[in-house]
Amino acid sequence: MDIPPLNFRSLRCLQAVERSGSFTEAAWELGISQPALSHSLAELAKRLGAPLFRKDGRRRVLTEGGYRVARYADHVLGQTTDLLRWLDSWEKGEVGSLRVGMIDTVGLYTIPVALLRMQEEHSSIELQLVVDESGELLSMLDDYELDLAFVVGPAGPQYNSTQITTERMHVYSRPGSPPVEAIRSGRDGGSPDAWAFYPPDSRTRLLVDQGLARLGIPYQVALESGNPSVLRQMAVFGYARTVLPRQVAASGEGYPDLEEGPLVALRRIEGVWRSDAELDPRASKLMKLIGAADTSGGG
Repeated sequence: MDIPPLNFRSLRCLQAVERSGSFTEAAWELGISQPALSHSLAELAKRLGAPLFRKDGRRRVLTEGGYRVARYADHVLGQTTDLLRWLDSWEKGEVGSLRVGMIDTVGLYTIPVALLRMQEEHSSIELQLVVDESGELLSMLDDYELDLAFVVGPAGPQYNSTQITTERMHVYSRPGSPPVEAIRSGRDGGSPDAWAFYPPDSRTRLLVDQGLARLGIPYQVALESGNPSVLRQMAVFGYARTVLPRQVAASGEGYPDLEEGPLVALRRIEGVWRSDAELDPRASKLMKLIGAADTSGGG
């Protein structure tokens, strides 16, 4: 069965006639002429292939079919009104979903307070969180799978971005280990220590490699992991030295504090969105909450 094209105006005319009981009053209520109202209802009946009214003396009342169409009109127009209200709230960023990607330690140290406040103050917004490496998050942003991503910057000119924080990344070793300066100065013969690093294709690893080269510190890679907690544990156990943001190095409850060495890199954390679109209004609310919070962390 083909579905006939219906319009909201005809359905509203039917509602008004049922409500007022008069074509004249219904036309006045809608601000149209009576002939225009009659034509609209006649066209509706023609498209549906069923009479909507029957004569009752000098009056015209709804047929059983007309009554069913009137209930349909109530349903459709009511849902349409609800939809328009929701869309208005959505345009203002008051409802809807927000897809946010982040490197792991951003969620742990940089924006957890803002995320909590977002849930408390904007509970009608559904937060969908993804944790991954910066490169993967930017790819998801390119594929329209994310609205906002928090990555190691600079993200590049093809994105809109704003700086969230800058992290200090230092060498960390098990307490009592020979100072890393000894390796740099050659007092131990210049033999490289074992090190635990971020993956070789990550933005953070590039910063670390450049920083260690600048400091003249040789190294031998013993382990690579995208999980900074794993890197920290390698240093705690004395298996390897590592380079971490201060927040990660200080986060191990129940374990000895790591010994902090020289500054290796300053890591810029950015909030990033596509350059072909304005910042989603829901994302804008989150960014404001981040700006109001103490953002001092990292991954």
